[in-house]
Amino acid sequence: MRLLIVEDEPSLASTLKESLSAQGFQVTLAASRSEAEALVWEQPFDLLLFDVMLPEGPEAGFELAQALRESGFHQPILFLTAREALPDRVRGLEWGDDYLPKPFALAELVARLKALGRRGEIKPQVLQISPQVELALEHRQVRRQGELVRLTAKEYLVLELLALNKGRVFTREEILERIWGPGFEADSNLIDVYVKNLRKRLGEDVIETVRGVGYRLGE
Repeated sequence: MRLLIVEDEPSLASTLKESLSAQGFQVTLAASRSEAEALVWEQPFDLLLFDVMLPEGPEAGFELAQALRESGFHQPILFLTAREALPDRVRGLEWGDDYLPKPFALAELVARLKALGRRGEIKPQVLQISPQVELALEHRQVRRQGELVRLTAKEYLVLELLALNKGRVFTREEILERIWGPGFEADSNLIDVYVKNLRKRLGEDVIETVRGVGYRLGE
């Protein structure tokens, strides 16, 4: 299983990497929230292991987990931290999947990670957008030639709407109502801008323009 460890204490990070690698995990280390965010977008991980206190601040681990969840990431997250107060545990379980205070026993950490890994082995439904592009509904992720593509929340929702109704033509007004809600007022070219951005990231031929009507994904 591919594991990202976000820990800013070098000695502990090194020990965790050595110990967990010996247990069969493929370990990548990050020492800060910013480094972790970059890695998550660059490569897929099966599990995430976060400290709470990172160089960006005492709440940075919680904030990182929250940001990932709100971006559509649902890989299991385990917090490994010296903060063991009840409010911290509650917050950790709100944005993560498990919480283990320091000091900890390696055997327990390994058992918890393996349990989370089994949970994450359930395969998400994947929609094939094109030969190069696929959309994982459960994780709300889009990949092009295997590489994760970073989309805004609304860009993802527009693509998901078209993907779930492949072949159907949607007018600009229908897309606005479905994604932004009834009564939303916007410039007439708003959807055109979103489609342009999606084509730029995923390929010009991914979304088809039906002249005088709207947009669709091809069959």
